Amino acid sequence: MLIERVALVDGYVDEPTCLGVPPYVSIYPRYIAGAIWTKAPQCEIFYHTIDQVRESFQKAQLVWSKTDLIILIAGMIVPGKYIGGTPISVREARELFSAPELEDIPKLIVGPWARFGCGLEGGRLALSSDVLSPPFDHIVTGDSELVVAEALESANGFESVNLGLVRESADEIEDYIKRGTSIVETHPGFSDGHIICEIESYRGCPRFLTGGCSFCVEPSYGPPQQRTPSAIAGEIQALNELGIRAFRIGHQADIFTYGSNEMGETEFPVPNPGALEDLFSKIRAGAPDLDVLHIDNVNPGTIAHHPQESKKVAKTIMKYHTSGDVAAFGVESTDPVVIRQNNLKADAEEVLEAVRLINEVGRLREPWGLPHLLPGINLLYGLPGESEKTLDHNMDFLKQILAEGLMLRRINVRQVIGLPGTRLLQETGTRVKRNQFFKHREEIRNTIDIEMIKRVAPHGTLISSVFVDGMDGNHYLLRPLGTYPLLCHMPKGIGETVPRDVFVVGHGPRSLTVLPYPLPLSQTTLSQWRVIPGVGSRRATKIKATEHLRSLEDVTEALEMELPEWLARAMDFES
Repeated sequence: MLIERVALVDGYVDEPTCLGVPPYVSIYPRYIAGAIWTKAPQCEIFYHTIDQVRESFQKAQLVWSKTDLIILIAGMIVPGKYIGGTPISVREARELFSAPELEDIPKLIVGPWARFGCGLEGGRLALSSDVLSPPFDHIVTGDSELVVAEALESANGFESVNLGLVRESADEIEDYIKRGTSIVETHPGFSDGHIICEIESYRGCPRFLTGGCSFCVEPSYGPPQQRTPSAIAGEIQALNELGIRAFRIGHQADIFTYGSNEMGETEFPVPNPGALEDLFSKIRAGAPDLDVLHIDNVNPGTIAHHPQESKKVAKTIMKYHTSGDVAAFGVESTDPVVIRQNNLKADAEEVLEAVRLINEVGRLREPWGLPHLLPGINLLYGLPGESEKTLDHNMDFLKQILAEGLMLRRINVRQVIGLPGTRLLQETGTRVKRNQFFKHREEIRNTIDIEMIKRVAPHGTLISSVFVDGMDGNHYLLRPLGTYPLLCHMPKGIGETVPRDVFVVGHGPRSLTVLPYPLPLSQTTLSQWRVIPGVGSRRATKIKATEHLRSLEDVTEALEMELPEWLARAMDFES
C-alpha cells in the first residue's frame, strides 16, 4: 500500500492505564507515527487534535481530502472531567468523517473505542464500535501500530490485514516507539512546553490470572508485557532532546510490580526495588534536565501483601522523581460485598495499610513545597453487589483516614462505564440510584476533600511552573504539569502576564486559590488582595490606595493586621 500523506486525528483517550487528554499526549499518536515512518519514511503526517479540528470542521476536512489515509484515535472508556481538552463524541466522529469529499479515502478508527466499545459517560453502557461503521471503513481491534505497519507492506492494504493483530512482546514495536517521538512537535501544546508524555512501562495486569476486576479491560491483554529499562529511558531521552520536559511512567496497572521476578506467575508479585532503581536511574541519566517525572497506578493490594519491598520501591521512586507525585490506588469500593462480587484488589483494611505506608514514606516535603508522594483513591459506583450500605462503608473509610491525620492527594468519585467483553455486563443486581450517588459525592467533596486539600497544600505552599488551562470569568485556571495536577484559581493581575510560580492563599474542595510568587505589591490588583485570608474588601481598598509599600511594616499598618509568616515571605517590594 503506497501512501504519501496521512491524516492522524487525536480524538483523545482515557482508559484505566493511559491518559491522552491535553496536556497529556498518549502513546497512540507516537506509536502509529513511528509505524508509518518506519514503513514509509517520506510520508507526510498531518497530526491534528480534536480541539484543533473543532476550530473549523471544513478546514480540517479540506486537508484530509488530500490525504491517502485517515486515522482517528479515540476514545474515553474511563469517565472523567477535563479542562485542557474534550474527547471526541460519537456524534462528532460520525459528522466529521462522513463528508462527501472523504468518501473514497480509507478511514480507520483505532484506540479504546475500536477495541472495547464507545464509552459515553459514567453510569451508562458503552456502545458497540460498530456504530461508527460507516463512516469508518476499518475498526482496528488489535494493536494499531502493528496493523498499520502490516497494511503498508501489503499490496491490498487493509483489505488483507488482520485488524485484530496484537503484539507478542513489547520488543516488536520498540523501533516504532523511538521513530515516532517527533510527532509531538506538531502537537498544539509543544511550542509552549505544555505537554506531558505518557510512557508505557508495561501492558496488562498481573491479576489477569484471576480475571482482574469485573469492569476492567486490562486483563484482556493477557500476561503483562514489560518494556526494558533501556528502552523506556531511550524513549524519554529522545523526547527530552526534542524539548519535552514532563513525563509520567504510566500505561501499567501497578508500577510497584515493574520488573518483578514473579510477574505473570502470581496475582500479587513481589516488588523488585532493584528493577525500579535501574529504570529510574537510567531515565534520569538520559534526561537530566527534566522538570516532571511522575508515576500513575499502584495496586494497594501489592503494598498490603509486600509492605517492606513496597516501602523500598516508594523510596527508590522518591530518589529520582519530582515532588507532588501521586500513587493512584484503584480502590473502587470498601464494601465487602462489592469487593467479593467484583474481585477487587484489596479490602478496606489492606487499603488503609497501603495509605499509611505511602504517607509514612511520601509525606516529606521541601520547605513550602508539596509532599513528595501521596496516595490517590478511585471510588467507583454502579458495580454488582452495591447497595446503600456501600455509601456508608466508603464514607466511614474516608473519615477514618481523616481521623488518623493521613493525607490523600485526590479522591476520584466516578460511575462505571459498562464495556463489552467485561464481566460487569453479565452481573445483575441493585445499584445506588443516581440522586444518591450525586448526594454522596457532594458529601465527600464538602467533608473530606476540603480537609485533605488543606493538609496537602496549606497556605503558602508553592506550586511551580503553572500554565493557563482555561478561564473562569475574571480568573485564570492554572495547573502545573504532573499526575493529577492541582487546579488553581487566580484573579487576573495587571496586564496579561501569567506567573511561572504561585502560592496558595485559599482552598476549595477540589481546587486552590493562588497568587503570583513572589507577590509584586505594586502590581497586585484589588481582586487579588481580596482573596488573601483576613483582608476582605475594606482592607483591600485601603491598601490599594496606599501609595508606597516599602516594608512589611507598611503592609501591616495599611491592612491593620498581623501578617502570617507564609504571606510575609511571599511579598516582593521591588517590582
